[in-house]
Amino acid sequence: MQIRVKETEIKINPGLYSFLEKKIKTLEKLLPHIPDLIVEAEVGLTSRHHQKGDVYRAEIQIAMPGKRMLRAVAERDNLRSAIIEAKKEIEAQLTKRKDTFIAKRKKVS
Repeated sequence: MQIRVKETEIKINPGLYSFLEKKIKTLEKLLPHIPDLIVEAEVGLTSRHHQKGDVYRAEIQIAMPGKRMLRAVAERDNLRSAIIEAKKEIEAQLTKRKDTFIAKRKKVS
């Protein structure tokens, strides 16, 4: 699995980068063994025009085979919590897709 990280309006430090990478690596157990799988993550500020604090945004995209794209977006006042929320959302989508796949296999046999 290859992870691509895009920074929008901010520069993330190595500690935050390793946190993001660690959270995305935990998704590997739900992903089938697909060669050359690319996971794209975008983190940053939504804009610099908010009057009260910064609003951080985390987005995770996974391109699945068969022209299927899984995408999760979360906006929070803390970048780490936005990453955690996006990870939970994409994890729920992967679990649902896996359960659907298993149900279809059982139905056929």
